[in-house]
Amino acid sequence: MSLLAKFKNFLGLKKRRFYEGGRITKANRDFWNANSPFEVTASPDRDILRARARWLHENNPIMANIDKTIVNNVVGRGIKLQSKTGISKLDDEIEKLFKEWSKRENCDITGRLNFGDLQRLILEQRMVDGEIFIYKRITKDKNFPLKIQLIEADRVNKLSTFTNIIDGIEIDENGKPVKYYIINNRDYEAKMEYIELKAEDVINYFRMERATQYRGVSEYKQAILDLKNFAAFQSATIQAARARANIAYVVEQDEAPGFANGLREDEDFEMLQEINGVMVHYLKRGQKINKLDPDLVDSTYGDFVSTVVRMLAVARNVSYELAFRDFSRVNYSSARASIIQDNKRFDYEQQHLIDYVLNPIFEAWMDAMVMAGRIKSINPTAYFKNRQKYIKPKWIPPAREWVDPLKDMNAIAKELELGLTTRSEVAASRGKDFEELLLQQKKEKEMIEKILGKEALNEPQN
Repeated sequence: MSLLAKFKNFLGLKKRRFYEGGRITKANRDFWNANSPFEVTASPDRDILRARARWLHENNPIMANIDKTIVNNVVGRGIKLQSKTGISKLDDEIEKLFKEWSKRENCDITGRLNFGDLQRLILEQRMVDGEIFIYKRITKDKNFPLKIQLIEADRVNKLSTFTNIIDGIEIDENGKPVKYYIINNRDYEAKMEYIELKAEDVINYFRMERATQYRGVSEYKQAILDLKNFAAFQSATIQAARARANIAYVVEQDEAPGFANGLREDEDFEMLQEINGVMVHYLKRGQKINKLDPDLVDSTYGDFVSTVVRMLAVARNVSYELAFRDFSRVNYSSARASIIQDNKRFDYEQQHLIDYVLNPIFEAWMDAMVMAGRIKSINPTAYFKNRQKYIKPKWIPPAREWVDPLKDMNAIAKELELGLTTRSEVAASRGKDFEELLLQQKKEKEMIEKILGKEALNEPQN
């Protein structure tokens, strides 16, 4: 033992710490103190967490409901594109082509999902599996060369002897991903051959938690044990309730069966007889019948379920009401406060999806369409000289529903009056574009004037 170690031991510094959280005691010695890069810590558990999360997603209604509710609020039927280059003819052409590409036969390499459903699947699989790989694949389709291919985390080849490959991802000297090694689907069970995909063609979509992280971890990770324990407790409670429900009465007896006052009962006497169409069972001497306790489930079961759901909601960063769809204990103010916090989660998820998935896909789509000569209003030379002039996407998320429409509209009107918001922002919160609303209103006004005359516009509306 070195002199410094002996000195620290003498002072008792092995047990005493300046920070209470750093003390090592019998009560907290089960902490895993691992100061390692993220992938060193997460890699051994990643596959197990993903498999358990998938099982819970398919078998636990609470977690499945949380996922579906998040997806419905973040994506809905799909986050819609609007081009904002400022050139009306070009914007119309881009939007029309993108809408056509969004059909399942044009955007999905398998031809099964439209672009809205692809968005839903991407977000949901990221939450359950922790990550999903999106391959921006150029095909021989002359009309819509770009296709989207989704690759699950299972197909990433983790086996490697090279130090610059981390769980199937090759990185350069700066730590930037340059290649992804994907198991060839055709030889998945046989030869385990893999293909190399350039990082620029792949979106590895996950939520980064540390700077040394290169792959995702299931977002169920903090709730897996609680969910499993809750499922086990719920199953045991239901089994106990079913067993007790099958027994309505019990017989209590003071003496040994078959004897009364020391004498043997008449064995020929029938204990079960029919009297006036009703079955009557005679008890032996010393026996009496009592009704079983009617409480089949402990009265604390409901409180236990509510507490567990709250824990799961906290782990997934959503409100209890959203997780369990129980609005029996809220009023307008508390419901609004809860929705505000949930909307912050949805806003973050929408922007995250836009920044890391939708914008890169749109850029690849624009490149492919210009190179294929499909956008007539763009000169390819001018486009690649200044791409940012033409890549101006604005994504319209699904509409947000109001708790109390009248109160919410009055609040919005007050914000507009004070200049705290704009009509464009209000329209976007309802899943609409303000410019489109104005054009539609103008069109409707002209239609009314044409059919009913100008005086019809001045008539009071009932």
